[in-house]
Amino acid sequence: MAAPHLMARPKGPVECGRVTKRARRGDLWGVPPCPLCQGRDNAKAFRDNGCELRACGNCGLFFVHPYPLHEARHDEVATGEVPGIDLLDCERRYAGERLYYDRHFALIAEECEGVGSFLDVGCGTGQLLERLGRRDGLYRMGIELNARAASFARRAAGCEIAEVPFEAFETQRKFDAIALINVFSHIPSLDRLFEALRNALAPKGKVILRTSEMSGDVSRWNQLHWGIPDDLHFLGPGTLDFLCKRYAFEVRRHVRVAYEDELFLRSRWQQMGRRMAINLVKRAGVRVPGALEAARLMYRAALGQRLFVSFIVLAPVEEAK
Repeated sequence: MAAPHLMARPKGPVECGRVTKRARRGDLWGVPPCPLCQGRDNAKAFRDNGCELRACGNCGLFFVHPYPLHEARHDEVATGEVPGIDLLDCERRYAGERLYYDRHFALIAEECEGVGSFLDVGCGTGQLLERLGRRDGLYRMGIELNARAASFARRAAGCEIAEVPFEAFETQRKFDAIALINVFSHIPSLDRLFEALRNALAPKGKVILRTSEMSGDVSRWNQLHWGIPDDLHFLGPGTLDFLCKRYAFEVRRHVRVAYEDELFLRSRWQQMGRRMAINLVKRAGVRVPGALEAARLMYRAALGQRLFVSFIVLAPVEEAK
């Protein structure tokens, strides 16, 4: 359940893997059902990496087609063998997490003020749990399906890391805060996800999400690589409201940042990847004065305000009132 910013991008076109029986039935109708609302009022937004990304006209969700089997997806993540996705080694994933949380830890830490227990779902190599470990009296735990990352996280964070799908997670302890940082888009069953959240949340607990949102006119070119089929779905227009109504949660906080304002941050360009040519471009962007700001303005003019990185805090409705 590792986050996409901790992975190398796909090497080339791949198939989306095994599909659900429901998706196969959808093919007979010509239009697959939406994995959230099951409606067939959806259409192809674009195609990338051998998969369609479709937009639902009912709940707004953007989702990949074909959609993978729930169990098959967890097996892929656990073994690090997601089709077309090359996982980075743990040391580089940890370095990537450090740069990521240099940018985003403050918001998460603010939401963790006063909480007594914290669960990080899809904790990767443990950087977030390690940072929160500086707080006295905070009980921390992580969930990470990839065995190598889980082992690394135990050493880095010094706390318990479970290697079980969150949807199957059982514990007597309830958590004041549960974080899914860049994980929401990877969990195949939203019904099971929200059931698991309710089972694991303490009274007056909160869910901290960081994920992508998209406008209806999002372009294939808003990202060079979309990371599908590793990312299974994205929030679209109205999806957050639909989720809250369906699963009886409410939004406590919602901060949206335009993707271009995140994309051209200096710390993102300081993170080196596998490809030498791209690394050279990154080094030039960091070193040339004004280059990143100029690139951001060009992106904004051509493609901006269509893709967002969102920080969302949810609470169960009955606990929030």
